[in-house]
Amino acid sequence: MNDSVRTVFFDFDGTLVFHKPDSFEMISAFCAEIGQPLSAEAEWRGRRTRHEYFVDPVIRTKLNNFGPGEFWQHFNRHLLEAVCIEGNLDDLAEEVSNRIADVDLTYYCPEEGGRILTELRNRGYGLGLITNREDVDHFYGLLDQLDLRPFFDVTLASGEVGIHKPEPGVFCAALERVGATAGESVYVGDNYWADVVGARRAGLTPVLLDPQRLFPEADCLVLDELDDLLAWLPTLGSRPPGR
Repeated sequence: MNDSVRTVFFDFDGTLVFHKPDSFEMISAFCAEIGQPLSAEAEWRGRRTRHEYFVDPVIRTKLNNFGPGEFWQHFNRHLLEAVCIEGNLDDLAEEVSNRIADVDLTYYCPEEGGRILTELRNRGYGLGLITNREDVDHFYGLLDQLDLRPFFDVTLASGEVGIHKPEPGVFCAALERVGATAGESVYVGDNYWADVVGARRAGLTPVLLDPQRLFPEADCLVLDELDDLLAWLPTLGSRPPGR
């Protein structure tokens, strides 16, 4: 084990766990159906906006007062506007939201996720999980459904502490619970603004999983796939930032 890194923390959604169908893929398909297919640039912008949505302080304030239906309406309208869809965005967002509501999402952890967690355990690293999820019961239900809980020494959802990434407090709470220090910890996530900015504010070494190159401004280690973490982990703290 690398002496300078003792604990590896992960983000949940988009890093270790994904769902089918992907909500943005549903929006992209809808845009094509209404005769406004997304260009590669528009799709890149939309996916980047999806990450930004959840850390925008103005939007976060609104989210506290949204029910599930209101959330999807607001979220989908925001994305449709970001990718420059023309028409009545309120009506279009409602149609997309209704489609999403009728779909049962299937959550899964890719094979490489389990492989990485197993190997890190075997190498002696402590493992933690930090998520911005509000619904604590649903979060832990998914952990159990996917048999992920046994891997972790600590799991923490924002809904448990009332603090969201990128605020450093949620990282500090997880560190305290597991008895780890920020200087000996790494945080791996897929959202630059929530995960990299937040981890760095709390003193952890950030690692960004960005296979679609959504964050060209990233000033940390950037991974194309999670498997790459095993090769880079022994060097963290001794290499310059960037790809």
